[in-house]
Amino acid sequence: MQVVFVYGTLLQKLNKYHYIENSVYDVVRGKVKGFLYNTGPYPATVVDENGMDVVGEWIQINDAAISVLDWLEQYEQPGQINEYERVWVKDAEGETEGWIYVYPLSKAKHYPLIPSGSWRTHLLSS
Repeated sequence: MQVVFVYGTLLQKLNKYHYIENSVYDVVRGKVKGFLYNTGPYPATVVDENGMDVVGEWIQINDAAISVLDWLEQYEQPGQINEYERVWVKDAEGETEGWIYVYPLSKAKHYPLIPSGSWRTHLLSS
């Protein structure tokens, strides 16, 4: 079993959730500290303990589904040229911890910040 924090297109009922839907055992709302950026078709998060609340969901998935997420997020392995990096993070308000796919700050800072910290809220206001 793997635990992953999702905050964008992989949220329940959004456009990429169907890739993992059959592998999800549990979903719990959560927040991590960082900054959420709008790249256009999807968001990017930079984890930062001094950041705002990035709103998302903690999903429990079977072990095989992590390779699907790696493929979707264009993550190969540490030290490779990856679109996103997979790092370990803890929930901002609880005990839950797990993986998150984060964008490098050097790339993210070229995109607009999403002030609400929520991709869903951003989509509803667009």
